[in-house]
Formats: sequence, C-alpha cells, structure tokens
Amino acid sequence: MAEVADLTGLGPLESEWRELAVGRGNGFLTPEWVGAWARHYAEGHPPFVPVLRGTDGKLRGLLPIALPRSGHPRVCRIAGANLGDRFHPVCEVGSEAEVAATVGEALADAPQPWSVISLDHVQTDEPWVEALGEATGRRLSTRSRVAAPLPLIDVATHESWDAYLGTRSSNFRQQVRRFARRAAREADVRIRRTEAADTLETDMGTFFALHDQRFGERGGSSLSAERARSFHLDFARAALERGWLRLWFLELDGRPAAAWYGWRLGERYSYYNSGFDPEFGALSPGLVLISAVIQSAFEEGASEFDFLLGEESYKYRFAERERTVSDVTLARALPHPASIVTAAEYGARRAGRLIPASARRRLGLGRLARRSLMGGRGR
Repeated sequence: MAEVADLTGLGPLESEWRELAVGRGNGFLTPEWVGAWARHYAEGHPPFVPVLRGTDGKLRGLLPIALPRSGHPRVCRIAGANLGDRFHPVCEVGSEAEVAATVGEALADAPQPWSVISLDHVQTDEPWVEALGEATGRRLSTRSRVAAPLPLIDVATHESWDAYLGTRSSNFRQQVRRFARRAAREADVRIRRTEAADTLETDMGTFFALHDQRFGERGGSSLSAERARSFHLDFARAALERGWLRLWFLELDGRPAAAWYGWRLGERYSYYNSGFDPEFGALSPGLVLISAVIQSAFEEGASEFDFLLGEESYKYRFAERERTVSDVTLARALPHPASIVTAAEYGARRAGRLIPASARRRLGLGRLARRSLMGGRGR
C-alpha cells in the first residue's frame, strides 16, 4: 500500500520531492507549484499524493493527483496541470512506470470515487501512462489527442551564444544583432532581472501589465484573471527564494518595454510567458529581450532552453528541435458516457488555449473550462 501525503504537512518529504523535481528540471513538478495550485485552485478537487519509497526509506517518486468531489463523470487529473505544460511522475529518469503503478494502486482505493483519469500534456511514448491505468484494476481504454509541441534549444551542444547564433540563418543573425544595436542607438537600454523579494510584487505587476498590452487587442489571456495572477505571484515568491525565478525586463529610457517570465531549475531554463509595450514595436523589444535571456542561459551554464508549449513562429527561429505532448484520457471503452463528456471537456480546454478570454466568455466556454480545471494561456 502506497503512502499518501498530506499537502498541509509534508515535513521531510517536501525537500525530497523538491530534489527530484529539480533533478528533472521541471518547475511544474515542484511542491512549490503544487502548493500554489492547492491554495488557489483546489476547491472541489482535494490533492491526493501517493508516494513510493524504497526499502531503504528513500523517496523513489510520487504523483500529485486532483481528486473530484463531484461531477459526472468524476475526472481526476494531475494537480497543477491546468497551468503547466509538461507532466510526468516526480522521480528519476527510468522510474516513471514503477511510480505510476503505485499511484494507480492508490487510486483504486482513493477516498473519493472517480471514473476517468485525464492526463494533460504528457509524452505518450513513455510506458508510465499505460502502467498507471493498468494498476487501477479497472478496464480503462487509452485515448490521446496531440496538444502541442514544446520547442527547445540544446544549449549544452554549443560552446557559446555566438557559436549557437552561427548555426542560425544569416538573416536571423543579422536581425538579432541589428535590433539590439538599434535599441542601444535610440534609447538608454537596461536589461535587468528581479533578484530582491521587496521588488517582486511590483515587478510581477509590471510583467502582467506588459502582458496585457501584448494581448489586449486579442481579448486578453488567462493571465488577465486575478486568480491566475495570485497563483503566479505565489509561485514566483517561492521560486525567487529557491533561486529559480528568472523575471527579466528590458527598459528603454527608464520605461519598461518588455518582460520575460520563466525559471531555471537544474540544467533547464524554461520560458513561461512574456509581454511588451507596442509603443516600442519599431525597436522589436520582445526579440531584443528574449535574445538577451537566451544568451544568459548560455552564460549560466544551462544545458537546455525550453520554450514550453506553443507553436509561435518566433520560437522556431530560435529552436533546434521539439518535444510533443498529448492530452490523454483513461476511461472505460466507448460508448461509455464518460468518454463523450471527457471529449467535450478536451474541446473546451483546447478552445481555452486558442480563443481570447473575452470571446470565451461570449461563447460560454468558461464554465466547462473551469470545471475541467483548464487554465490555457495566451502566448
């Protein structure tokens, strides 16, 4: 029988959990991310954290699950997946299936009934998804839908930022350098990173404002919601304390022109979201800042720069390859009603990522998206 942790009193487990998450370079797996989610989004979905330990008592892995208290069907998900981009069991590479089997066994005896497991943003070529379903002891069929790619740069394969730039097209190299020079020629340029707790709240407010300016004409994004902002401020505080936070700004003549929000865990630099002031559009502040941030990833010795979810063309001008994640549903075989409902939920969650917030409200997608805990964001 698996140990089941209580998020309100993790004790020594918290540091073990954190160590495994940092080892995988995945901020979405940290107790800080799940804890912030529990404080802001867990109503009606109590966290359920099955834990696997070795014979020596050492933590081998865990997977935090959000259990449903109500609904039809009753869908359980990975806690925090509505806000994140890539999920798998919290464990060392190669132990995913073993941990998932333990989680499946624990779900079979979960304190709340459930009928469907919905796994957002997982790599379906990994055996742990099947192991999770089989271990529940239920006859569950697996259906997956491709969500989106995660473009990335293999930083460790290049000697330096300049060496990496040398692998890109001549036109792109010239643009990166030309816009940096133009900004420096036409304004007093300052690139800075948030490093002090007493400026964090103000800096996050500036980031949100610049993000709104970027997406305002599109009807906004999920970061426009106060709950989402409270969640990210909560997580950013913890990330800053741990040394993970990477909140960068480009200032032109003392005015914020662009912002970049992400983190570095272990060897991975991850890009969550950004914003810029369209008034400075002629100087391409977004390109200038992201180029500087990627250069910083090289200088810090990161091995990978992960653009996370999104197929935006500018990401592919930098990226060298990509991962692909899918949304997977484990449910009884068709035509069980749960299959129909979860398919509808998937459509609502997918629409939540693609349709501006104002349009979602007009179309009435918000209620179903909220019920499915989907928090898709504009990029």
